[in-house]
Amino acid sequence: MPPSESKSLLFLVVDDQFNVRRMVQNFLRTFGYNKVIDAPDGEKAWEKASAEDVGFIICDWNMPNLNGLGFMRRVRADKRLKDVPFLMVTAEVAEDIVAEAIEEGVDGYIIKPFQAKTLVDKVEAILEKRRNPQPVDIHLRQGAELMAQGQAEKALGEFSSALDLAPQSPRALVASGEALEALGREEEALQQYQQAVTLAKRYVRGHDRLGALHRRRGEAEAAAKHMQVAAAISPRNARRQLDVGRLLLEQGDTAKGLAALKMASENARDDASLAEEMGEALLSAGLNDDAARAFNRAVRLDPAKVHIYNRLGIAYRRQKRYPEAIREYQRALLVKPDDENLHYNLAVAQAEAGQFEQARQTLGEALRLRPDFQEARELLERLGKA
Repeated sequence: MPPSESKSLLFLVVDDQFNVRRMVQNFLRTFGYNKVIDAPDGEKAWEKASAEDVGFIICDWNMPNLNGLGFMRRVRADKRLKDVPFLMVTAEVAEDIVAEAIEEGVDGYIIKPFQAKTLVDKVEAILEKRRNPQPVDIHLRQGAELMAQGQAEKALGEFSSALDLAPQSPRALVASGEALEALGREEEALQQYQQAVTLAKRYVRGHDRLGALHRRRGEAEAAAKHMQVAAAISPRNARRQLDVGRLLLEQGDTAKGLAALKMASENARDDASLAEEMGEALLSAGLNDDAARAFNRAVRLDPAKVHIYNRLGIAYRRQKRYPEAIREYQRALLVKPDDENLHYNLAVAQAEAGQFEQARQTLGEALRLRPDFQEARELLERLGKA
């Protein structure tokens, strides 16, 4: 848009401190940006962004209910809002925070406290970049759109054009590698990724792609190396820490694996799905007590996930903690009383606890629900002989 039109943009200012919101609004209005709305946290901001035609977001990092990063993730995942410029405000310049914000798609960040001109200069620089993107950025964007449409061959052409303009661009190299990988040209993709991280040793996306490709090829040591580098650069990414922890556990490096999973948990305390995946990784590694704790957290966060009670029961049974296992299966049956598999698993736990009569009754219920349940019938026959 022309510079004159940017003055008509609707700005959304998000900060939990009223005086900061008012200050930013005054700064913007001083420089002619008169259309401004505000919100005290990410949840309220999401409501306003969903209802209004927001053209620019200025958002604090630390807020209650939903912080700046969580709000930005929602914005970037929304088809209507994903291209809205997003300026993050933070009270600290910690490297891990900056790395995480960049990964999630922030257009820029500014450190508190700041002056009016500093803020508006940053806003106008972001808008100018949006108005007049560099040719290499145009090729990269068009290539990304083609990749999203499944047209990897055409996307590769756009990425190659970007590389012609900027042969040492890590972004262009990784994008090209992703297209090559989609076309099944893995060796060429590896070369592109490796060149990217050679040129920019702290380019997280390059290490991510190398880690993922090496892992898919069964090259666990190389995969772990790059995944750990990426996690060290941007340690607040919970999903990456989970992947690192899972791989290290698979390699038998229990101490480092648990450390990575702990980091993942600390950075995603309210994510039930991540807690569940942690439980599965720990269960597979035979760390049943740790798995039980992870599954417990998952069901606390989302009690409707009935299948997690089942996994929690397995973790307890492996530790011979039969009363706890029985309790979890019974909790699951309160939600899904007609699930014959839950009845069967409960019967197994009851039998292992020496509660043979209760196990027979539970198996009878499983067979009532599914008369052809062969495993249940066989266990009932064995218990009849006990």
